[in-house]
Amino acid sequence: MQKDSVDRMIDAWAGTQPDLDVSPLEVAGRLLLCAHHLQQALTEALQPLGLTFPDFDVLNTLRRRADPTGTNPTDLAESALITTGAMTSRLHRLEQAGLIRRVPDPADGRAVRVNLTPRGRALAKRALTKVLAADETFLAPLTSPQRGEVAGTLRQLLLSVEAG
Repeated sequence: MQKDSVDRMIDAWAGTQPDLDVSPLEVAGRLLLCAHHLQQALTEALQPLGLTFPDFDVLNTLRRRADPTGTNPTDLAESALITTGAMTSRLHRLEQAGLIRRVPDPADGRAVRVNLTPRGRALAKRALTKVLAADETFLAPLTSPQRGEVAGTLRQLLLSVEAG
């Protein structure tokens, strides 16, 4: 059987400290490395479009929500797990690029709503196609049943952590 980097790390620990239980690395180490490799692939897929992954996330969150009145920036920040200040900077950059527009909230004169521009909507659609292709390439070694198994197992982990 071929060894991956986690197997080599576990072997090294067994040689250095054989009494140490490093079995959590079998899963956790591989999850972290897979996330790293997938993030790299997504970054490379989005780069030709001039987008970062956080930009992609904002644009496609707006597209997915499809709220005709726009989305509150605080809601966007919560969905991206970032501060409202960081979201404001991100929105400013996307607005400068002509991908979104911020308009006054008709229900609250102090607030704004965020909408995609036609250009932003088109770019979000192209970016999603690129991201899904990168996801597919990353998952290509797995059969459909294996993907279902992995997805179900990861869902269990997430439900446990998110219930927290």
